[in-house]
Amino acid sequence: PWYEQVDAVIATFPHAGNNGPTQENDTVMSRLNGLKWLATFGRDLPAGVERILVMDATDLDDLPLSNDDPNLPPGVDVESFWTGEGRRPTRVLLRKGRSTQAEAAARAAAEAAEAAAKAAQAAKDALLTGEAELAAEAALEYQAASLASTELIQMELSKVLERKQKLQNFGVVVETLNGSEPIDVMDHLGHRSGYDSVVWRAGCWGQRGVKSILAGAFQWVSAHLAVDATGGKFWQQMLAERAVQGACGPESRVKVFAGEGDISLEFCDAPEADGDCVMTVDGRAVRHVRLDCRVALVDSDRPREFVIAPTKKLDKKVIELEAPWFL
Repeated sequence: PWYEQVDAVIATFPHAGNNGPTQENDTVMSRLNGLKWLATFGRDLPAGVERILVMDATDLDDLPLSNDDPNLPPGVDVESFWTGEGRRPTRVLLRKGRSTQAEAAARAAAEAAEAAAKAAQAAKDALLTGEAELAAEAALEYQAASLASTELIQMELSKVLERKQKLQNFGVVVETLNGSEPIDVMDHLGHRSGYDSVVWRAGCWGQRGVKSILAGAFQWVSAHLAVDATGGKFWQQMLAERAVQGACGPESRVKVFAGEGDISLEFCDAPEADGDCVMTVDGRAVRHVRLDCRVALVDSDRPREFVIAPTKKLDKKVIELEAPWFL
């Protein structure tokens, strides 16, 4: 809702397993919904609003760089998005990701190197015995295993560097974060770029989102909800606010506030609407509300100030008036 007034709009290319509860959300194409929004609806953003894609460095190999990539969602011109002509360059923020293959190789290399050192020491101690030759052979085997694991790590690193270079050839700004949490992304943009207002589309899911809110990553939440309209707009807003409160975390640690003008009716099934909305019932879009809430953390250590209101003693004078006739 405030895209035209912010410094940057962030979308996420989530790591496998962080894109929702169902298995169909875990495909590469489904995980590219954030990139799809930036490359389609993001074209209408002002030229001064920066487009930022946040992802794990280990997922660079799955990131589409050309329009003929089979994982690219239909109707997305990703090459134009990477080029970014007539606006601020696209930025890609690489978080510290997890690669199972690289982690296993690193552990194997460390274990092999440690074993090789022990075997070498054993061979040195057994020079005067007949076991020295066998100990030396074991040391050479462990050393070979360590070298093979190191080559695998170097190969993984070279892939990441190659993909980064291709992005930079498009004119994309590629930066690496020291952390992997949303609060690390916000700190990076605040301190390095001096940004005051950033919109992050679908920054987190489930418990990860609660953890990020409690860490102070988000001060506002804009949520799409389908709630009962019985009782009018006031009751609808109260239900929506309580639903967002339950999704953001325990009320003892975080408070959600919404005013009368913070709720609006959404028609996401209209042709010109945000096609990224997934509010459906039985596979069909439903009319729902969007609630924009302010999120504040509860600081138990904050000093409280109690203000005693001035009072006046009651006098004994009794005033009697006739009640209005319409009561």
